[in-house]
Amino acid sequence: MTSVEKRGFTLIELLIVVAIISILAALAVPNFLAARTRSQVSRARADMRTIVTALESYRVDNMDYPTYHYADVDQAALEFHIGGRVPAFNVPDPDWDGRNPLTTPIAYLTSFPQDPFARLREGPPEVRQYLYVNWRYAIERVGRPQFVLMRQAYGDFRLHSRGPNQYGPEPGVPYDPTNGTISDGDITYGPNTGFDKFVPLPF
Repeated sequence: MTSVEKRGFTLIELLIVVAIISILAALAVPNFLAARTRSQVSRARADMRTIVTALESYRVDNMDYPTYHYADVDQAALEFHIGGRVPAFNVPDPDWDGRNPLTTPIAYLTSFPQDPFARLREGPPEVRQYLYVNWRYAIERVGRPQFVLMRQAYGDFRLHSRGPNQYGPEPGVPYDPTNGTISDGDITYGPNTGFDKFVPLPF
């Protein structure tokens, strides 16, 4: 009987295997991350459609869209969270009772969705909400003439996610996946514009 000689891998063979695995990983990881981003974009748009339905139901019952509950004119930005006290803007509307108008007392939404692209992961949950502005309320409380033009462009409100670059708000800059999966811009919705239409800012 002849014995079969056992032999292990040579160093060259091991290096070749490692190189092949590295190449496959380099190809697979970007595709995985791109697929994850596309999934989050789809989720954000689906969440925003749900919020828009709730906003329209609220308007039918109350003859107006909900306000975003901040009255500090000096700190007035274009976007605020529909419910909650955000530490950076610690001046709530004096008429506000602390409840989110889309969830309490009538549940137009059973819970308020969280923006998958919100970079802030700490603090109260409202800092991770989709951002919203009621233009009539902004015009009434702040009185900036630009807001009139924004209302004409977007409609009575604007809602948006911070987008895959996780930075925002970037009003007027819509997310465009043709510029790369993780590109600048927000996922934006307005009654007049629909999703992700470029609206040049009047300031």
